[in-house]
Amino acid sequence: MRLFVGSVICVLLALNFPGIVSKLENNITQCGDFFFQGKAPVFPEILNDSVTQNDSYEIICQTYKNKSRFATLYNTTNKIPIFSAYKYTYQTTNRLGQMGQLWMTESQLEPLGVEMSEPFVKQARNQDYWIKKNIYKYIPGALFPIRHAADNETAESTLTLTNSVPLKDDFRKGLWSLVENTTKEDMDINCRDNNNNIVAYVLTGAIPGNETLHNRVNIPSLVWTAFCCFNRTSLYSRGYWAENKPRNETEIDLKSLDDLQKFLRTNLQIEVQLFNNNCSVNASQLRPILNASECHNKCHPLLQYVTEFILYILQGISNMLVSTK
Repeated sequence: MRLFVGSVICVLLALNFPGIVSKLENNITQCGDFFFQGKAPVFPEILNDSVTQNDSYEIICQTYKNKSRFATLYNTTNKIPIFSAYKYTYQTTNRLGQMGQLWMTESQLEPLGVEMSEPFVKQARNQDYWIKKNIYKYIPGALFPIRHAADNETAESTLTLTNSVPLKDDFRKGLWSLVENTTKEDMDINCRDNNNNIVAYVLTGAIPGNETLHNRVNIPSLVWTAFCCFNRTSLYSRGYWAENKPRNETEIDLKSLDDLQKFLRTNLQIEVQLFNNNCSVNASQLRPILNASECHNKCHPLLQYVTEFILYILQGISNMLVSTK
């Protein structure tokens, strides 16, 4: 972490205000392996070919302790993210709360210089959430949540206001917490890479609303989330969206990716594509069946026998074809 410099440093020191040292990039895929098949989502007029389409948006490679942890597309006018993208690899962190600290800010978003008269012109600050000191009507809701972080340092890196949107307290602690847990459980069960490790590519975002905090920070009307992953030899995806208001739910069913994208297209009036090829692949791109040597170690004995028999038959057919030429 580091603090702002120049004329702002005294203010931040007085507030004990932490900053996260991240990078602003022109191409969001340069942030790291946070996107399915290395392809960024498409939001026409906002993000296309991995590049922002106007000056209201910044690409933030969320870097913490010298490591890129996730990527955020940030709206500096509304002072909230469009989405955060990360790779879920199973949660091992024990940091499940907000750790009782001020949320971090992104120092590189601010136009430092002698002409700067007001800090936080492009991003939210902790005071934006105060009605009176330490009294909140809305709380910061991290799009990349702590409970999806792979380790403690990654969990800490999510506590930045550039990864957060104002959420109703009861909604954040109620329904949206349920969505995060249900999504996590689904990914733990259904997402596996070639080495049988849990891996999923996740996007979580917000749709701006018509209200603001202190005439500065947009309060989103809706939040949404989606993931795409391999499920053995096929692909698997799910999504969900909800209005930013409390609801009494104890159980939810995740939606299809197609339903979520239709919803976003209707509400945003643009042809959104969250994952490359809509989280689908050609048959030639699917992971191959285990070969005989791999199967020897990983397969049931009967499956091992069947695999070796099929390979024997295929080899015989190949030899026959060669001999007839």
